[in-house]
Amino acid sequence: MHKFKGIIFDLDGTIFDSCSMWHKIDEIFLNKRGFEVPEDYSKAIAPLGLRKAADYTIERFKLNEKAEDIIKEWHDLAVYEYTYNVNLKPYVSDYLKKLKTEGVKLAIATANDEEFYIPCLKRNNILQYFDHICDVNAFKGSKNSPEIYLRVAKTLNMSPSDMAVFEDIPQALKSAHDGGFYTVAVDDITEANIKEEKKNISDLFIESFSELL
Repeated sequence: MHKFKGIIFDLDGTIFDSCSMWHKIDEIFLNKRGFEVPEDYSKAIAPLGLRKAADYTIERFKLNEKAEDIIKEWHDLAVYEYTYNVNLKPYVSDYLKKLKTEGVKLAIATANDEEFYIPCLKRNNILQYFDHICDVNAFKGSKNSPEIYLRVAKTLNMSPSDMAVFEDIPQALKSAHDGGFYTVAVDDITEANIKEEKKNISDLFIESFSELL
């Protein structure tokens, strides 16, 4: 990875060990309405911001609810977990520190909301490593296209060929690849069903950040 001048990181499932928390929230939310969590549901909403995820959920399950109310329910379930309980994946902090000592510019591109991820980044003492943060709500897009990654590259005054993107979702990996970035797929225990797909779609697959140290 030493050849790259900049690296863009996703948060949930990539450097945050938080996917199990979101799966739990999906389960609580849908069970309350009489639904089981479909196998493809988490994959479908992962590249979206909360608003688009709420709209998708209303349409898919034919819910007679407002997106704002669904977002508030998700918010109330998640805000406590991010603030107090969500931790980093092993060796993430060590790897980020190593990159900064080598002069690599670091950025975040996430489908998460600032009020969730900022307290988590601060509590885990890694916020200071990042030169730029872009989330899909501020960007008004999604990770179904490479635009968010291209915007981050432009902000850092770099070309995609000078950068790598770390993601855990196949669609996001495909989007980054289509944008001309080197892609690194990060394994997550909650996503065993898409492990092979991630291996096939990425330039590099890692099970742990210790492999990069």
